[in-house]
Amino acid sequence: MDIRELRSFIHVARLGSVNRAATHLNIAQPALSRQLQKLEEALGVRLFTRSGRGVDLTEAGALLLGQAEQLINQFDATAELVSGRVHRAQGHVTVGLPPTCGLLIGPELFRRFREQWPNATLILREGISSSLEEWLVDRRIDIAVMHNPLPMAGVEIEPLLHEHMVLVSPPDASIADEIRLRDISRLPLILPALPHSNRRLVERAVAQNGGRLSIVAEVDSVPFVKELVKRGYGHTIQTHAGAAREEADGTLCLRPIRRPQLMSTLALGVTSGGAQNWLTSETAQLVRTIIRSLVERQEWIGARMMDQAD
Repeated sequence: MDIRELRSFIHVARLGSVNRAATHLNIAQPALSRQLQKLEEALGVRLFTRSGRGVDLTEAGALLLGQAEQLINQFDATAELVSGRVHRAQGHVTVGLPPTCGLLIGPELFRRFREQWPNATLILREGISSSLEEWLVDRRIDIAVMHNPLPMAGVEIEPLLHEHMVLVSPPDASIADEIRLRDISRLPLILPALPHSNRRLVERAVAQNGGRLSIVAEVDSVPFVKELVKRGYGHTIQTHAGAAREEADGTLCLRPIRRPQLMSTLALGVTSGGAQNWLTSETAQLVRTIIRSLVERQEWIGARMMDQAD
């Protein structure tokens, strides 16, 4: 049994006639009949009953027809892939991005996705990492870039890079050039509410160093947090990349956290279980490539790939 025989069988079954199928396939009727006979011999069953009007499927033939069409479709899709015609890929994939690095990843991801798969649809959703975790588990998104994610059933998590966390302060704040982790306890902080991933990370690190956070406001919106800090209502803690633009224009002041350093892990989450969609797999690889490129070009400030030597 080979692909050619299966294609011939499908045409005969759909047209109900060996003669009409031979004409459609542009082959001689005896040659087509020999293909069908060879297929029946290989399977050990009769696939057709013949009559003066043409042919009818037997029960075994009807069962083979559905399976054969699935096999042919899969074969054609594989041929498209390996022959470089993947730009014809269709379907959609949904990617979740956090606010702090979404502006770095999103535009480049959108551009390259459109170039590679113009007939497919990319859906981008923004959310804090705890929301992205929930959406992955509920299958509302296919891929997510997350900070410090927790283990999740049905989701493959791949740590990609480490980022330096920094103290973000008003530009006129009178604070030392470097901040020890235990000193953060004495500062009025504006942080997102639990279970936000950054809040979990900061709370755990400060507690391990014998401190306790002084929270003056809980705000989940990153732009809102930065605006409150600009107006002098307190300080916050973010990745360096998350506030690098404001540092450059002088509206926020960033100070490294030392002894010990506070590091955030950025990870890629992809839904698992069952056969993973090809477009999802390829989009996840594209996200990895873009993130690595941003780090290597030093456009992702304070970040280091997990496999990059110190």
